[in-house]
Amino acid sequence: MTRHSSPGLSPGAPLVGRDQAGRPGFFDRLLPPADESARTVEGSARRWGVQLPLGILLHVLLQMIGIGTGLALSLLLGETTMDAIARAGGHRIMLMPVGLLVGSVIAASVGLAAYSRLMRLVRGRAVCELAGPGRLRELGTGLVWGTALMMAVIAVLAAMGAYRIVAVGWDKGILIGLVAGIMGGVGEELLFRGVLLRLLEAWLGSWWALTVTAVLFGAVHLSNAGASPLGAAAIALEAGILLGACYLVTRRLWFAIGLHAAWNFVQGGVFGSDISGAVNSRGLFEASFSGPDLLTGGSMGVEGSIVTVVVCTAAGAAMAFAAHRRGFIIPPVWRRRRQEREA
Repeated sequence: MTRHSSPGLSPGAPLVGRDQAGRPGFFDRLLPPADESARTVEGSARRWGVQLPLGILLHVLLQMIGIGTGLALSLLLGETTMDAIARAGGHRIMLMPVGLLVGSVIAASVGLAAYSRLMRLVRGRAVCELAGPGRLRELGTGLVWGTALMMAVIAVLAAMGAYRIVAVGWDKGILIGLVAGIMGGVGEELLFRGVLLRLLEAWLGSWWALTVTAVLFGAVHLSNAGASPLGAAAIALEAGILLGACYLVTRRLWFAIGLHAAWNFVQGGVFGSDISGAVNSRGLFEASFSGPDLLTGGSMGVEGSIVTVVVCTAAGAAMAFAAHRRGFIIPPVWRRRRQEREA
């Protein structure tokens, strides 16, 4: 297996491993290659002091749009003001899923458009992490990966007797899963991979940026109901590493957005597990979990399961290796400067 090198992510054909016949390797056929326009990092961190607070502000705004729209629609559908406010707070948000679903779609659309426009204005260059051809292919590949990984986790739990389907049918939890998928897939990816990982990478390099953002991603989930330090560590490993590697291997956000969205939806909307940050009673399947919390994930849902940690961390490591093999790993700024002086 040979690799086309690309020092500094210079322009050229998409980087994929190829066999002796010139065909893409097996793993590279499962991952979308990065388009040429997404392979440069020059100017990515320009005016980072503006980009960072802008990204955080945009994330907060998306949450407000999603919840605010859901609350407004809930009132229009006949709930009293106090009832709607009570349901929007705490963890009873699942009681108004239709409004939240509409709100999440609006918030995601506004978020993607605002991110592209504002980052282009601040950086003075194309927003390569969202622009260019192949977006639907990368998004679709992410949806497939997210679904497959969650199905693999559930299959292992079922084989070990920790997961059992009790009933099948429509439930509002399906809509809650969609809301969690859309808001998590777009909102969290724009902030953590689109802003934080990209900016940190320009200074610390890919590996340190991946590590730091994974830790931060786990830490912010400590505020969720049922969260614990061990649960946060699990999310940092299984999701922080995996989703960061999705960005590194394609140099764009669409793969990570698709995987994150499918993961949340299939977890809660299909298999009926609690989603971190959105308590869910059931989805398409009403399920019974049995066994120690280490196996089932306890109050965190399957995201806290050791099975999920092993499966998803392994997938993340494989994607990170693929990013390295494609030549997409950026060294820290001090090493790049030393290499420039020695050149």
